[in-house]
Amino acid sequence: MLRPRLLLALVLLSSGNSAPQDSANPLTVNGILGESVTLSLKLPARDDIQSITWLHNGKSVTFILPKAAPDVRVSVTDTERKHRLQIMENYSLLLSNLTAADAGLYCAQITMQTSTEFSCYTLQVFRQLRNLRITNHTRLSEIGTCEIHLTCSVENSNDSLLRWHVVGNTSIKEANLTISWDPKNSSDQKYTCIAENPVSSIAFSVSTQSLCKGVLNTKNHPDTKWIIIVVTAILMCIIITIGLFVWRKKGCLWRTGIFHFSTPQTQSPADTIRNLDYVSVSPGNTVYACVTHPNKQTNIPTPVKSSDFSTIYSTVHQSKESKPISSRTTALDSVI
Repeated sequence: MLRPRLLLALVLLSSGNSAPQDSANPLTVNGILGESVTLSLKLPARDDIQSITWLHNGKSVTFILPKAAPDVRVSVTDTERKHRLQIMENYSLLLSNLTAADAGLYCAQITMQTSTEFSCYTLQVFRQLRNLRITNHTRLSEIGTCEIHLTCSVENSNDSLLRWHVVGNTSIKEANLTISWDPKNSSDQKYTCIAENPVSSIAFSVSTQSLCKGVLNTKNHPDTKWIIIVVTAILMCIIITIGLFVWRKKGCLWRTGIFHFSTPQTQSPADTIRNLDYVSVSPGNTVYACVTHPNKQTNIPTPVKSSDFSTIYSTVHQSKESKPISSRTTALDSVI
């Protein structure tokens, strides 16, 4: 039991817990955040391998004694990742539940009796791309073309590349794209936004016809908002006109119609003159009048028999010349 531990200490001291400077040209391996990755190891065709040490950025994470007993053959020296590191067949290293901190340089230091070899990898950890979105701003230009401004975005865009693919295998490596489409001279065109990183790729397409549909319809049809405003204004004018017309009629009925009026029997001729609001005399015809009772309280008349009522008609003959004063007098005479 003491010999393997002593050997482990000697190996760690000899390596200085760092990868040698001649570990050039490492192989790049891409891992997905939250998933697992295996760093394969190809051992030299020799039988004098003394130990294998896996290093992460120069720090030991596992120590292996191939010729030791199975219960002491593998030691995990990185206690923080003890449950996420595992030695597989042929002493390859398995890392599970990857985090961003797992990225970096991994080297397997293979120590033999007379030499040391290294097998190195550069591990990159990426997120799976998702939630690709395209936002657009569309307007109708003065010359009748549809102007479209497109913006492509994706979650976790820091480690991804955004580009637009256009018909004709044209690729534009930008997130923003501006298009001018003339529906009269061009057919419908499709534009595809592509987001990709070393472990995933997603795409979404839009067409010029679908984006410009609302703008082109607005050109052919007037704005319904203005139609509602104009119709409402017309209706309000009609309602106000009818209201004024009815109000003027109710003021004193029709001034050209036949008016039946009666005054209390106790009213004197002088009061009758004051209560006459308007008198109209039509030559050779019946006298028409409108009677008002200002500042007088109207008493509810006592019901009487129909025989108590009498109707007076008067016909006035006068010249065509209008004489308002004599007309009032004639009307009063007729009433009395």
